[in-house]
Amino acid sequence: MFWKSTGRWEIYGEIMRSLISLISDGDAVMPINYQHALSSALYGFIRDANPDLSSSLHHSQDFKFFNFSNLKIPRPALKGSEIQLRNGTHVLFNFSSPAGDILEATVTGMLSGGKMRLLDADFTIEKIEIMETPDFSPLARFRTLSPIYIDMAKDGGKRWDLLPTDPQWERRIIENSRKKYAHYFGKDYRGEIEIGAVKWFKSKRMEIGREWWRAANAEFALKAEPEMLRFLWDAGIGRKNSQGFGCLQYLG
Repeated sequence: MFWKSTGRWEIYGEIMRSLISLISDGDAVMPINYQHALSSALYGFIRDANPDLSSSLHHSQDFKFFNFSNLKIPRPALKGSEIQLRNGTHVLFNFSSPAGDILEATVTGMLSGGKMRLLDADFTIEKIEIMETPDFSPLARFRTLSPIYIDMAKDGGKRWDLLPTDPQWERRIIENSRKKYAHYFGKDYRGEIEIGAVKWFKSKRMEIGREWWRAANAEFALKAEPEMLRFLWDAGIGRKNSQGFGCLQYLG
């Protein structure tokens, strides 16, 4: 929806994913589990640009309909549970939403100050690039840019986090995708959804908001109508998308 040209930002179309480029301002230390801080920063940008939208998202008990990837940090220096950043480090992440007002408010909020703070780490927002929407076919392959989280109730309502090895993993993702689609579009999705062979996956345990969640990075095939594939690419797959889970990279 926005692009940078000779210092100006212009609206030019219905594009729902952006690539955010940051530069660290000074040396800093950041926890490996930074997702909650990044989600809070994004909410802050939305609030700055559109307080009413921010309030409705914050108080909603339903889907938030925005998604972001892990931070891409070149050659990160890790020390225990912390990431050590050097001054001038370039950091990238994807931000997406099927809702134009959410994307516009987020980008507008970013541009108003040009800075982002994640706990004790400060960044300058260098640029925001538009990512071209893929031309989806009914069978597509994806790789996660942030791990997929899905769960189910077990043994008296206790939460059970699922991985691709669990037979309920695919079923719960499909149920969540249909529910999320229906809530956003106001109509049921009547096509098929099928997760094909998972080429690989890696379990990841993450702390979000003082709770631990078990999720999975993976590469897999997904069969569905192109409209659904586009929606999941925009909104994220699985649960907790607005907390940094389920961001997808389209492989073709």
